[in-house]
Amino acid sequence: MLKAVGELGEYIITEEELSPEEIFSQKNKLSKIQKVVCVVFDEKDNNLEYSGVHSEKYDSTKSDKYLYRIFNHRRYDLTPTARMASVEKVKKRWELWFGEYSKNYSNDKLIKSLREEFDKNKDEIFEDISKQFDELDKKEKKNTILTIKIKDNEEKYVGDFKIFRDIFREEAKKKFFTRKYGKEIESKGLGKCNLCEEECEVYGFASPFSIFTVDKRGFAPNFSQTDSWKQLPICERCALSLVAGREFIDTNLSKNFYGYKFYIIPHFTFNDINKNVIGEIKESGSIKYAKILLSSEEEIVDTIQDNKDIISLIFVFYKQKQGDYFDILKYVEDVPPSWINALFTTFEDVKTESIFKEEYLRQIFSEKWVNDFNEASFNGKNVWRKTPNLSSLIRTFFPASKRSGVYDKYFIDIIGDILAQIPINRNFLIKSFLKELRDKHANNEKFSETIISLQSLYLLIFLYKLNLIKGGVNIEEKTSINTSEPAKIKEFFKNHETAFNSYSKRAVFLEGVLAKYLMDIQYAQRKSAPFRSKLYGLKLDERKMRKLLPQIIEKLREYKKAYSNLEQLTSEYLLKTEENGWDISKDEISYYFTLGLNLGGIFKGKGDENE
Repeated sequence: MLKAVGELGEYIITEEELSPEEIFSQKNKLSKIQKVVCVVFDEKDNNLEYSGVHSEKYDSTKSDKYLYRIFNHRRYDLTPTARMASVEKVKKRWELWFGEYSKNYSNDKLIKSLREEFDKNKDEIFEDISKQFDELDKKEKKNTILTIKIKDNEEKYVGDFKIFRDIFREEAKKKFFTRKYGKEIESKGLGKCNLCEEECEVYGFASPFSIFTVDKRGFAPNFSQTDSWKQLPICERCALSLVAGREFIDTNLSKNFYGYKFYIIPHFTFNDINKNVIGEIKESGSIKYAKILLSSEEEIVDTIQDNKDIISLIFVFYKQKQGDYFDILKYVEDVPPSWINALFTTFEDVKTESIFKEEYLRQIFSEKWVNDFNEASFNGKNVWRKTPNLSSLIRTFFPASKRSGVYDKYFIDIIGDILAQIPINRNFLIKSFLKELRDKHANNEKFSETIISLQSLYLLIFLYKLNLIKGGVNIEEKTSINTSEPAKIKEFFKNHETAFNSYSKRAVFLEGVLAKYLMDIQYAQRKSAPFRSKLYGLKLDERKMRKLLPQIIEKLREYKKAYSNLEQLTSEYLLKTEENGWDISKDEISYYFTLGLNLGGIFKGKGDENE
């Protein structure tokens, strides 16, 4: 990751001819700023005099003029440019800057004169700042910075003065080799840079990412935090490239993701960074080429596809901590754009499966259902707040809620494994499906239970199509079924053979369909479905399946109903399962039975009873 970020940064520095001050400016932290409150000092006879305060519109092209960067200790900033959460808070930051910090540069005439004039007029200055701040609207107040200007024929910003540029550059550079662990320590020495491999002075804290920690001496090389440079030595030139690269990905390639964040970092083959790709990323301002997985829009940038042979992608999922520190939750590298494209096209292909089309969904939910699964409404209301995508589908089964629990780690792991083309554990996935299905079943939330059944089947088919689930056999390789399958059932199994690829899956699914038919009859006649209590809370196994089938048929006869073909087909699939051996777990038995219970309406036509 560091190499890819460094290469990006080096390209940006060269292409945009960035100075160290521009590199160190934290432009991304000012991306939402709307207003700049300026404290103006007039230069007269080589001295400064306080002139007044005004506000102006923020100009992102002046980042090298504002020179904004926060110190690691976060008590104040490298220059007088500071964000304004409130007048009281920014007053404390300025008092610290003009007090203890500016004394380090008291030999400079400009800094000395500025500090003296600030001390003399501090109360008036902050009264004027308050007046300007009060005139801003609510949104502007949340997105304002405070800075100074010095007027000598024309108004100049801090970045126009050499002393401020020197302060900014040298203080920012200290971050590469200084840390405070009780006391401030330095970590630098002569060695080989980890990135460019040049022998030169290298620093111990130059990585912009918290890849390792030496907060405790026991974690440091030779138990000495000053030797941290030996663990990840980085030279000044590469350190600057990393800062520029980090700024670029924070601005263009970082996205919020279900309470977390992630980077998508393009890595160019043979270090040949493509100008068109960088331009496309800057222009789009977002990560369009991964939206199939991580957004509600489903599109892939043509530029990435056109250059797929020269790019691989690095995905970094992380949790932001204080300052520049974060915990990396999942790291996936060498993801080809062709795989992202495969995820997109496969997700779209699953939408075309018959079970997710309006015709079939109306048979399941009634005529109140309108449109296909991913664009649906029911009874005049949208089924989805946002159009479903792969990440939202996975989140359904690995939620973060008081009711279901917090499964963030599993969620991120599943996303990462899909990106890395690592097969998903089938039993683990089915168990997660059942957790949500049983919860809805126990609370008698029939509509939600059916929706979740469809979502689980969608995800299952998607993963099977991409060979990301291992297990199961091709049913055509085994002895054929003697009973004539009803056309709808035969078509269903043919269309979804990846998910129904064994006799046992089909047997328990059809048994679930029969159970649904029985409970539908009970509800039609009694306005209740007492047989529901016989389903063991959807915790089923082989023995219970053998026991349930004759009970279902017996109950149907009590209501003078019969589904002869379906009953015989279910029995024969069950017999074939016994002959060949049960090849699915207890959880899979429960899951496929539940699918039949919730989706069986697609097979039922008028007058099917006593067929």
